[in-house]
Amino acid sequence: MFTPDFVRIVVAHTLSSLGWSSMLLLPVYLDHIGANRARIGESMGSAAIAGLLVRPLVGVGLDRWGRKKVIAVGGCLQALAMVLVWWIDRPDGVAWASRVAFGLGAAAAFTGYFTLVTDLVPPTRRTEGIALFGISGLLPLWINPLLTRVGVSAEEVRWVVPIAASAVLCSLWPLSRIRERPRTAADALPPLRTLARALGRRPLWSAWLATFAFAALVVLFQAFATVTAAARGLPIPTDVWLTYGGGAVAIRLVGAKLPDRVGTHNLVAPAMAVLAFGALALAAAESHSGLLLAGLLGGIGHGLGFPVLTSQVASRCPAAVRGSALSVFTGLWDVAFLVAPAALGRLADAHSDAAMLAAAAALAALALLIWAGLEARYGGRAALPRSAG
Repeated sequence: MFTPDFVRIVVAHTLSSLGWSSMLLLPVYLDHIGANRARIGESMGSAAIAGLLVRPLVGVGLDRWGRKKVIAVGGCLQALAMVLVWWIDRPDGVAWASRVAFGLGAAAAFTGYFTLVTDLVPPTRRTEGIALFGISGLLPLWINPLLTRVGVSAEEVRWVVPIAASAVLCSLWPLSRIRERPRTAADALPPLRTLARALGRRPLWSAWLATFAFAALVVLFQAFATVTAAARGLPIPTDVWLTYGGGAVAIRLVGAKLPDRVGTHNLVAPAMAVLAFGALALAAAESHSGLLLAGLLGGIGHGLGFPVLTSQVASRCPAAVRGSALSVFTGLWDVAFLVAPAALGRLADAHSDAAMLAAAAALAALALLIWAGLEARYGGRAALPRSAG
């Protein structure tokens, strides 16, 4: 599994993720210039609108034009969006333009990277490979508490994010050296009706539902964990990403082989539950240690659940439409980013951050019950027909 191409994609994704991680500081800057919770949620969620609009083109592009070309275009758009942060002086206008450009780029790059890595790792070790590869997207989370500790203020986020854009552009060099799997006649993109039927297979229903519920909890952390801690006067609010990233990395290093051994379907519920407990811990956090605990639980849930769900989607669809399937998968993250922060941000403005986080955990529990019924009825029928590849 640890081929030169696997190393190259890890390096490229690490550099690209430095940009994604630095954009998590944008809510802190928006809060600094006077945005309320609802406006922060709307601004952060606007990226999802652009991502959803371009998602069908991304899926087709990955399956027809190749993974590397789509990732490169996405990286350039992300870098442009980060440079635009320099001109943000209020929570609309340029802020929305930056988030829209970032959403377009993230839709292409995020989907492309995980589609490409599923091509590179052996199918029998797919979940393990995705889990280990995903560490390259989690370690850059530590840049946020590091920047806080060296004295970067909320106002200075305005120039830190544009500088981080250089890392995204540097990621294009190791990406260009990866040897993409040659496409064959069997990889030809099927007609639209066949594609829709492949993506609507019943074994995927539970995966789609779990992905949306899981993503909603993750993006809630991304949008509100730091500002919630800051509002409570907790020291070094960005430290939540220190334990979040640490927990995610640790669970992947220790348990990377576990999903392929026990079955990915057996780990969806534990991952969701730990993430929900992380949201409840954040709701109750009144000290720095409580904040660190919330980050740790959130990171463990994220670190376990994301590769499990990615692997399920990749394994339950024909290889010829894998790019399109993973485009739907990442598109559900955009839907969650569009819906969850704005809706729950209004709840926080009307009541409290704790009420918002508790409501998110309760909704996740409801989704998990529905998932269990779908998985029990249809999840076991995941074997693909011979003609599907």
